[in-house]
Amino acid sequence: MHWDYARAVFRTLAPGTLSWNDASNNKAFLAGEIALTDNSTSIYGKALADKLPIAADIAHATWPIGPVGVPTELHLIFPLIVLKYTKYPSAAKAFLAFMMEKAQYQSLLRSSIGYISQSLKAYENDPSWFTDPKITPFREVSARARSGAYAGKLGHAAAGVLADFVVVDMFAETVTGQSSPKDAMEKAQKRAQRFYRG
Repeated sequence: MHWDYARAVFRTLAPGTLSWNDASNNKAFLAGEIALTDNSTSIYGKALADKLPIAADIAHATWPIGPVGVPTELHLIFPLIVLKYTKYPSAAKAFLAFMMEKAQYQSLLRSSIGYISQSLKAYENDPSWFTDPKITPFREVSARARSGAYAGKLGHAAAGVLADFVVVDMFAETVTGQSSPKDAMEKAQKRAQRFYRG
């Protein structure tokens, strides 16, 4: 990344962006305070549900592919799991199997307006992705996504680094000019090592 460019872009962002939570960009977009955001279809879904005129103007696109030549996106994917300590493991497994059957799975995809991404490649061509062209780009989420642990292994350490905003903070410190890229990366590395050594 060219940090001078990132810093120039940061200066154009809405005031208070660094203190936003997960819902802030949705609210700002629907209020007309911003015109572009990196988001799932939740803003579009809310605009449709509330019959807001802005829904007609909302569009979605995949991220551009940078110099590495492959998508490097992080997406929200909901795993279906049964925890070891559940009191009713057989019932839980049966429920998950039921939910993954075609009829239920297609219903879930179709009612989510693109917010739920399929975990099986066969569903990339499900009609739900084509009934509204505004959600079609999200049909490739599973194929384009990298895990929050990339290029390492998924687990407690990777989840801790993600939850503690290690990479987000590193980026924020750099684009705001609080730290040089080198210093921000060294700090992030030390923070990440706390999770990976523990």
